[in-house]
Amino acid sequence: MPEFETSKCWEQFADTPSVLAYLEAHFTGADDLQRALLEEVDESDFSLCDWMEALLVLNQWLEERSLKLPISDNVGYVSCAVASAGTGANLSHLPSLVADLLEQYGCERAVKK
Repeated sequence: MPEFETSKCWEQFADTPSVLAYLEAHFTGADDLQRALLEEVDESDFSLCDWMEALLVLNQWLEERSLKLPISDNVGYVSCAVASAGTGANLSHLPSLVADLLEQYGCERAVKK
């Protein structure tokens, strides 16, 4: 986990083991994916913390249904939730938006494990 220990971006999650475990499992050694996530965060009205909570909501939904989805698609799903929030994004809770989208539409790209 050395790259996460030295990354300033991930330091804010030091007290959140679930987020650190998610980062380690899905982003270790994936520099391009890390950059893509951070670019999506920067382009949105939501914080990195909001994004990580939303990714955890999606991950839990997938796990409960024994589904899997490439991590790049996970980031894409949350990005779609951000887009659905539109200009009022600062008034929305991103993890709740993701949960609502999952409840209404599911995730068609997910496949059985």
